[in-house]
Amino acid sequence: MFATMGYITPFYFKFPGDLSPSLGLKFADVPNGLAAVSKVPLLGWFQILWFAGLIEGSGFFSGKYGLGFMKDTTMDGEPGNYGAGFPTFLGKVEDPEARKTKLAAELANGRLAMMAIIGMFFQDGLTGSAWGDWSLYTASPLRAVGSFAGYQAPQVEKSGRAAVVARRAENIAATAISNGNFTILVKALQKAGLVETVSGETPYTVFAPTDAAFADLLKELGVTAEQLLANPDLKSILLYHVAGGTTMSSSLKDGMRVTSAQGGQLAVQIGGGNVKVGRATVTAADVACSNGVIHVIDKVLLPPAAPAAPFDPAKQIGAMAPLGFFDPLGFSKKGDKAGFNNLQASEIKHGRVAMMAALGAVVQHYVKFPGFESVPSGLGAVTTAPGTYGFAALFLVSGALELAIWTQDEKKEPGNFGDPAGLNMYNPEMREKEINNGRIGMFSAIGIIAAEALSGKDGMNQLGF
Repeated sequence: MFATMGYITPFYFKFPGDLSPSLGLKFADVPNGLAAVSKVPLLGWFQILWFAGLIEGSGFFSGKYGLGFMKDTTMDGEPGNYGAGFPTFLGKVEDPEARKTKLAAELANGRLAMMAIIGMFFQDGLTGSAWGDWSLYTASPLRAVGSFAGYQAPQVEKSGRAAVVARRAENIAATAISNGNFTILVKALQKAGLVETVSGETPYTVFAPTDAAFADLLKELGVTAEQLLANPDLKSILLYHVAGGTTMSSSLKDGMRVTSAQGGQLAVQIGGGNVKVGRATVTAADVACSNGVIHVIDKVLLPPAAPAAPFDPAKQIGAMAPLGFFDPLGFSKKGDKAGFNNLQASEIKHGRVAMMAALGAVVQHYVKFPGFESVPSGLGAVTTAPGTYGFAALFLVSGALELAIWTQDEKKEPGNFGDPAGLNMYNPEMREKEINNGRIGMFSAIGIIAAEALSGKDGMNQLGF
């Protein structure tokens, strides 16, 4: 009796939380029926058998009058009386006649349960469909074909299984919500704001993945349900399971393509008694709803990745205030990422040199290294020894760094030559600041040089210092 109830109960209720945290297995991931045997970890079965063996082998249920404080001399050790009373009778039954009646009822119920559980195992083993799924098992030769007058597709009961007694169908959203096998799908519809869409009068065909299908996807992607629900592409994924209009299974033909609400095409394959839509197999077809139809599938369908947008220089770092994307001569071309990266790397290098040059033009007016006191500030330093030697040394060192050490890595951002100081500052915000400062530095350096060439005064003399 307990086995029979336990076989049915998981279709209506499953414990929340983890069954095996170490394996990442939740109670909701365990399928119903015989399929659960292969999902429950071996240690779980060992715990069940160990506990049952402890009770059975310890003598707790073997004493004529029970053990210890559980002794009950009023029962006189009838078969099945372990001195603990009868859980289903809410305690001990003192009256002999009432006890006889209840024991007879228990025996009758037990015999019925034995027949019921063996029947459930039998149909599950033959069809692969657990409790309640038999009425949706389309491969059965006993199933009526929908070709005669008066035939109706199965209606959905509260359990989500087809009802033997037809009733008025609910809309797609209500059907999914009332079904115990679509909890993740319902949460996804709510998160994506699509519940209202599939609750209206517009007809839709929905290929609905079960919780087990979502569990397989989570394992495949290595993500949690929460992460999946937070995916920005969630709405697109859901719409990939929806098609406009009501398409019954009889309308599906091998090789046809169904246009989804997402815009992608779903390929239909029919063969060997199975109907496949994309990579999923239809496990229950033609679940009628007031605004369309649901076909239950065993996998979550993922839309093909959209082709990558062509590379657009105007959307890259550097196209920012105050100039925005500034390329009046059109050096940067759409789709030419390598060319853009080369140009931006050149800009960054020139900006870095210009920032140092502008700073140097100011500092050398006030600070001179020992031995360089006779070297004038400004452009005169280039032609006056020993400044000439220093300039040549800088040229050689920078050339060696440029050609042999600080080479551009195509896998890194333009201008990223590593982080030897470990500052971890090469992020988008700092890159934009560096590019803007480099642009100011280039204008400053060229301004200082041009003004000195015209006036003969270095950068600070031009300002009256």
